[in-house]
Amino acid sequence: TIMAAPVLPLKVERVPFTRDCIFYALSIVLLYWALLDKAIEWYECAILLGAAVVYVIAVYSTTDFVNAIPALRPAQSVEDESGYNASAGVTGKMHGVEVEVEEIVHSRMADGRAPRPSTWVMDATQQGIYAETVDAPEQQETGSSKQKKRASLGFQFDTPHAMLGTVLKYKDLKEVVVMSEGVIELEFWHALQHVTLKVTAKDKVKTKELLKNIEECSLGRPWVHGYDATIVGAFKHLAHSWCSKESTIFDKLCSIPEFVIDFFLKGTLFFCDVKDINKEGRWPICFAGAMFWLAVFSYVMLEVAEEIHYNIPALPNSFLGITVCAIGTSFPNAVASIIMAQQNKPAAAIANALGSNVQNVFLAMALPWCIFSWQTNFKAIEQNVAGISEGVAWMMGTLIMVVLMALFPPMCSLSKMFGYIMILFYGVYLVQTAGETFGWWPAMLK
Repeated sequence: TIMAAPVLPLKVERVPFTRDCIFYALSIVLLYWALLDKAIEWYECAILLGAAVVYVIAVYSTTDFVNAIPALRPAQSVEDESGYNASAGVTGKMHGVEVEVEEIVHSRMADGRAPRPSTWVMDATQQGIYAETVDAPEQQETGSSKQKKRASLGFQFDTPHAMLGTVLKYKDLKEVVVMSEGVIELEFWHALQHVTLKVTAKDKVKTKELLKNIEECSLGRPWVHGYDATIVGAFKHLAHSWCSKESTIFDKLCSIPEFVIDFFLKGTLFFCDVKDINKEGRWPICFAGAMFWLAVFSYVMLEVAEEIHYNIPALPNSFLGITVCAIGTSFPNAVASIIMAQQNKPAAAIANALGSNVQNVFLAMALPWCIFSWQTNFKAIEQNVAGISEGVAWMMGTLIMVVLMALFPPMCSLSKMFGYIMILFYGVYLVQTAGETFGWWPAMLK
């Protein structure tokens, strides 16, 4: 995350960082306490699950808590150097149609920020969608021409940290999803980066006009379709992936596991899908459902690791845990944090990195334990805790290291040097634990 940040040192917001560090330390202590007797009792997994609820409430209330205490407010709002708040909804014109536009960055965990209204004009160029502030001040003359201060919706024109380049290119526009209430979502994909522009027109006539203009300017390449929150939408997406001329063989192969996951998610969460404007008020149910499926997939991953160990005894569970399971669960979070760091959103990147680990303990581990305990009449669940002391020591040690780095002058600033140290620290961890697992050297802690 630090290495990917366009602006260094990486600035850390005090209150969210402190909150996440406290809860991460608490998760480590509670996990060690629960496993100390080599068994998980029903009340222990219930306490871990309850801690997950407390953490969610803490994250949701952080902004209100900071706003209530002036001394805790950050010196600068979460804005870029041009003064634009990427999370804010803005109004303006796209292809001559008056719209309201909101940027949605996927796979991020960030505290909310109050939007700051702004006005933009968005028109088509040969390269893609061009966005410019209506009242952009003119900069000083360079030669015989003048240049205006330009910016895109969250991508910052003419800055080194532009996410998808200096314009929103139509070649990156893969889908145009027609929602209800005059809302259109433009899905931009570039490599691992996924951004949605949520565009709201005033009425159906303006929506049709905007759709026609987008289709003409994009040469009909993106898939234009209505949003379907049911499993029918999952089948339509699979069919499009296999029938589209724009899809590569790799895209078609990836669409199969995507369909399987989409089938289960839409089959169970269609009634509370917050992408539907009429169901936005059901977000707590949607969040609870998402957390449930996170726990289910984590449980399945552990069962797969058990099967690998059963069929290949040379690979112990401990080694599978620090490689297959650890990398498998952390890779999506790492990608999300890198994307947010590239967008110069350090608070969101740090919150995602620490918060995901907190939820791994409080929810992804606790919920399967609770389900298994309920199925076995709340009997104690025996656990193989070999290496737990050393694992806890590594987790607590890395947390202390990060806190010390944040306290190092200048405070709440992480330089590139700290990034190299963290990567080196992780390499040492992999070598040390792998050596212990295969008997190359004795364990540091018993």
